[in-house]
Amino acid sequence: MPLATQIARQFMWQVASGRIAAGSNLPVIAELATELGVSVHTVRAAYRQLADDGIVSISRGSRTRVLGYDRDRASIGNDSHPSYSIGVMVPAFTDYYAHYLQALSQEAELEGWLPIICQTQHYDAQVVSRHLDQLFSRNVDGVILIHFTAAGDEAVVGVVESSSALRPFVFVDSANIGTGSHILADRTSDAYEATMHLVSHGHRRIAHIASPADSVSNLLGAGYSRALAAADLQADDQLVAGVADFSLEAGAKAATQLLLAEQPPTAIFCAGDILALGAISAIHERGLRVPQDIAVMGYGEIPLARLAAPSLSTVRLPADELGFEAIRTLHQVLQHGKPQPPVTVATALITRESCSCPTPSGG
Repeated sequence: MPLATQIARQFMWQVASGRIAAGSNLPVIAELATELGVSVHTVRAAYRQLADDGIVSISRGSRTRVLGYDRDRASIGNDSHPSYSIGVMVPAFTDYYAHYLQALSQEAELEGWLPIICQTQHYDAQVVSRHLDQLFSRNVDGVILIHFTAAGDEAVVGVVESSSALRPFVFVDSANIGTGSHILADRTSDAYEATMHLVSHGHRRIAHIASPADSVSNLLGAGYSRALAAADLQADDQLVAGVADFSLEAGAKAATQLLLAEQPPTAIFCAGDILALGAISAIHERGLRVPQDIAVMGYGEIPLARLAAPSLSTVRLPADELGFEAIRTLHQVLQHGKPQPPVTVATALITRESCSCPTPSGG
């Protein structure tokens, strides 16, 4: 790579990451050339590349002014050659995502790709925008997102939609937005099966701790409602408690709300294992027993699920398979030059002590 291009890339990265702010000035050409030990012609060529990419503005007789990072222009101006790097976005660093990232990284290594992993603070719009700028400035070959929901945040939806038109995107168990390929889990069927399992134990008042409102999580609510209808059970708004985030505290708060109802539930289906563990904690704090007084079912199969007391019944959403399939799908996208048909990953109902099954299955 020419030296001028290397210098331009370094400046582009710093602008994309926010280390160099829009409105500031780049160093004087002669001073930077002396500092780097290169000719002024090399630095001037680097600045011209940045101007061609819309990163800076060059005016005769004045300093080179930073305009900011333009993802559209940078995407057009980037090399057509593969960079052998991919962007991988996760909402947070948890045990579940650790398993997912490990599987994804192993599969990426087989393809010769370097994953650049970005933690998005649950897809905060500003964080996502900054990470995408950084990834695009590195000329990544594609981007993979898992559990992108963007509930009620039009800003982050706009950022992802516009970016997915510029690079191959793979959405893993995410909202159906943007131009890209999708790895799916049949959440509606999962929730239906989990709720019907609680029905099979004789429960008639089954509550649901629902995750933040978005198109992905609503599928769990739809399956829960379908199961109640199939079992001729009356839907009751007092048996549904929403949460603002996935945490032990949120699960405990939602369970407490349900337990304080005039007619409390005898079973709770939770939209995530971490919510279920929080619910079990709240149930125990009120002097009740799981599953003797209240049965609990989770979703997702985090590593702690089988180690909980009692061990947690759940629906296994295989993190490793999601990681493997994400890389395989991105490979197909790059090979064929277009989005691929959706791929549905198999899940499994894992029954353990928290729903009063006598013999745990699946460990």
